[in-house]
Amino acid sequence: MKKLSILISILTLSAALFAETNAGLAGSYLRMGLGAQAIAMGNSGVALSANGFAAYYNPAGIPYLDKKHLSMTYYFLSMDRQLHYVGLAIPLKPTAGLAVSWMHGGVTDIQGRDFLGNPDEMYETGEDAFILTFANAFFPKFSAGINFKILKNTLCDITATGLGFDLGFLYKPTEHVTFGLEFKDIGASYTWNTQELFEEEGGNYTETFPQIVKCGFAIQQGNDYLVIGDLEYSDKGEIQTHFGGEYNYKKLCFFRMGMNDLTPCFGMGFAYGFIANLDTRLDYAVALGMVGEGTTHVFSWEFKF
Repeated sequence: MKKLSILISILTLSAALFAETNAGLAGSYLRMGLGAQAIAMGNSGVALSANGFAAYYNPAGIPYLDKKHLSMTYYFLSMDRQLHYVGLAIPLKPTAGLAVSWMHGGVTDIQGRDFLGNPDEMYETGEDAFILTFANAFFPKFSAGINFKILKNTLCDITATGLGFDLGFLYKPTEHVTFGLEFKDIGASYTWNTQELFEEEGGNYTETFPQIVKCGFAIQQGNDYLVIGDLEYSDKGEIQTHFGGEYNYKKLCFFRMGMNDLTPCFGMGFAYGFIANLDTRLDYAVALGMVGEGTTHVFSWEFKF
């Protein structure tokens, strides 16, 4: 019973610490956002298809990449949390695209306590998503894509696994206007088997992810300004809005700001040539966070080749 109590406590704590939306539910690290560009604009990106993080926000954006993208993100989080990502997106000419990526979130240095409140062992939890993306532009103005996710959660010497899918669609009526739609974490869940740990007291337990629908727009005003916004709905009844904008100075410096529902966000980026035929962009974002959570700093690095 002691181990069971500790397990439940850690599971609840780790879910709550990552709960940007749909608090306390499985897979919360997958809902925090990805890529400093989108996060600085309020975590909006369903209609943003011009970078390597498109697979996360909308897999249908991959066919519109003009080069291969190697993308990385690292979060600086409070309360011993960690979140990082690496992915490779490859356009498959003339109309398709493919991406592979890995995302990890976790909490370390969790102080366990016994039933008397005395300090016990130190614990940690970690979640991983391995994602394979394929998309195709069936028409010049319309594309569709799918993410296939292999999910893993390691907690207190037991491991849960699961599968999930994302479906995305993009419509580009003009060169400067894009609309996006994404169905996120379709059928995603963790299946826990605690019999090995608790013997006859153990059993099977399925922890489902919230099912999310996101729609959004992006408007490129000339070559310098971008306005973007998303609306998000969960089957748990939660509605969130995300919006922001970007100013592009000669395609070298980028200044951004936005609102992630009620959280102000802002950031900047810098594009430069690393070596011949390799374009690089370093982006930074900061989100002020909720009371007691602390400020979140996000760095992203993209290589286009």
